[in-house]
Amino acid sequence: MTNSAEPQGREAKMRRTRIAITEQARKLTAAHGLSGYTIEDICEPVGVSRRTFFNYFASKEAAVVGHPPDALDSDAMRQFMAGGVADGRVSETLLEDLVEATIEALDEVFDIAGTHTHVQAIIAREPSFMEKFITESEQVNAQFARLIAEREGLSPDDPRPKLAIQLLGGLLHATAHDFFAGGATGSIGPELRRKLALSRELFSPGLPGSSS
Repeated sequence: MTNSAEPQGREAKMRRTRIAITEQARKLTAAHGLSGYTIEDICEPVGVSRRTFFNYFASKEAAVVGHPPDALDSDAMRQFMAGGVADGRVSETLLEDLVEATIEALDEVFDIAGTHTHVQAIIAREPSFMEKFITESEQVNAQFARLIAEREGLSPDDPRPKLAIQLLGGLLHATAHDFFAGGATGSIGPELRRKLALSRELFSPGLPGSSS
């Protein structure tokens, strides 16, 4: 019993440390810009060594963005996984469920330890971070696609999970541009839902100029 609990305890401690590092990195970047502080300035308040920092993140920039796989291990993702039909057909609600899971995950990413306002300040200082906060790595995309295939009971080589991720990525890019460029605050959810609704109109029958 004790042995099975220990890994979970270690994982929870590691996640807390990752979040604490990201929180401090965001605070410093918002106040001074990425080049205005050192890795030691992150480590000291968190209580970790420089060596420990590099066990978690490859650079200051990576620490500011955070740890995307954390977003895949969340109540939102567990709820998403529970919503599939798992019989080889794609759920009618796949895109809506995917958007809702993404909203919860991104709200956590942006608001880690209350740093949502820091994200806004970081993007104002260094606009390139807008893409970095939104764009997930190939590794995370592949993991997300596997989860979709598992949820829907699809074969690993089915192209639809990857296509769903690509569609989501396009919606996220459009959403992030409007959300951050407009200086919005709060959840990214309403704007992402609006983009999903607009994209559905593009593929709905009966639009002017359609063949139906």
